[in-house]
Amino acid sequence: MSSHHFVREGQEPALFVVDPITDDHLMSILEWSPLVIVAGDAMLKVASWGIRVDAIVLDSLAHNETVVNDTAAHVGLAHIIDGSNSMTDAVLSYLRHKNQYALQVLVHSPEQTFKAWEHAVDFQIALIDGNMKWSRIREGRFEKWIPEGASLLTHGSQLSVKHATLVDNRIVAGTPGIVEIESALPFWVGEQHY
Repeated sequence: MSSHHFVREGQEPALFVVDPITDDHLMSILEWSPLVIVAGDAMLKVASWGIRVDAIVLDSLAHNETVVNDTAAHVGLAHIIDGSNSMTDAVLSYLRHKNQYALQVLVHSPEQTFKAWEHAVDFQIALIDGNMKWSRIREGRFEKWIPEGASLLTHGSQLSVKHATLVDNRIVAGTPGIVEIESALPFWVGEQHY
């Protein structure tokens, strides 16, 4: 019996490529045909991947002409987003307009971009760097089954951990089971991205 299911448009997280990281999971993300947004600096590399791009975020008009002219034959027509004031705000505004409130971001150093996404309280956000996937927990509670000896990383304050040990920003499970993390404030959980 097949396990195929149908996904409505906008249900799968959009993909925002800030840094063109080649990731083993990239093709599985793309197989669901998400809305794809690319930062102008990453556009030439992403165009070489041969994927459909829905929007390009540009930080200046001069850059706009170069990116569009160099990639138009590869990606077709893409919406141009003015990111000259704030790339993050521009992407969030574009996604709100599309009624899309889940986002995966390919970025080299997720930990350096946590603050940029803090004000996106209405979004589910995951930052992926090829090794780690950081998920923002906005509801104050996270649960996950992890095997004995496995660990999660955290970024946030006032964290309460059950069924595991928290040392600095690493949560380690002593036994296999469900680990619970709670906080009155939003926080980030990092998992190895295999």
